[in-house]
Amino acid sequence: MRMNHIVEKEFVLESAGNSAIWGDVRWHDDGRPDSLWPVVIVCHGFKAFKDWGPFPAIGRRFAELGFVSIVFNFSHNGISVHSRRFTEPEKFSINTFSLELDDVRRIVDAVESGAIVCPANLDRIGIVGHSRGGGIALISGREDGRIKAVASWASVAKFDRYTEEQKARWKEKGSVQLSSINSRTAFTLGLDLLNDIEQNRERLNILRAVQALGKPLLIVHGMHDIPVKLKEAQELFDAAEKNLTEFVILEGAGHAFGAKHPYRTESPVMTHVIDLTASWFEHSL
Repeated sequence: MRMNHIVEKEFVLESAGNSAIWGDVRWHDDGRPDSLWPVVIVCHGFKAFKDWGPFPAIGRRFAELGFVSIVFNFSHNGISVHSRRFTEPEKFSINTFSLELDDVRRIVDAVESGAIVCPANLDRIGIVGHSRGGGIALISGREDGRIKAVASWASVAKFDRYTEEQKARWKEKGSVQLSSINSRTAFTLGLDLLNDIEQNRERLNILRAVQALGKPLLIVHGMHDIPVKLKEAQELFDAAEKNLTEFVILEGAGHAFGAKHPYRTESPVMTHVIDLTASWFEHSL
């Protein structure tokens, strides 16, 4: 008799811009060949990656709780295939929100087509995103009817977070210098991201996407989130359909819900967030 265990497989998909989407798919093998599990796609935030901090643990925990979990690197996040270091600054510099939305669509396409091999229930696909990834998840949920429910963790309510003065200097210099990423080499952003903001304002309007979402939404935010203030979560909730939305504010929690990189010690708050999200997906998908 086969023992139940967590199956974990890597996948690589072609993306736009001559890059690749590298990810991990996990599920609980119950020994029955006909078992199908609901799917949760996990979107990391700005300057993060699939192996940063708690993300591997997030993928494993969702799998333990009865989901096919997909945790992946956005194609232009600066991490090359089979690497856990920022080795592609040139791709990071040309990343855009539209590219990340395309990455999510390609993930869903691959689940649907079987290019990502897993026992997926295609009628029960959900998506969750952290921070900037929350905004990507929300817009993806609005645009893709195959996604049936959306959860946001410490999500931004807007992508345009720059003053007019900052944008003018950005245009003048042709790039903007970022602070070091996880204490490693500092990176720059070219004009691609700024052009994307200005040329696709309607599509990239997160609050408008939430207003038109029309499907179950979970908003989770820490009371003491510094990078993304609680005010932004309130804006998301104000824009949402109240009969389809659950809003959870965590006392004492910060932006990463107590998780750090490397994730050597489990954060009880992070585990709580995963578990409550899994429970919500179970009855919302």
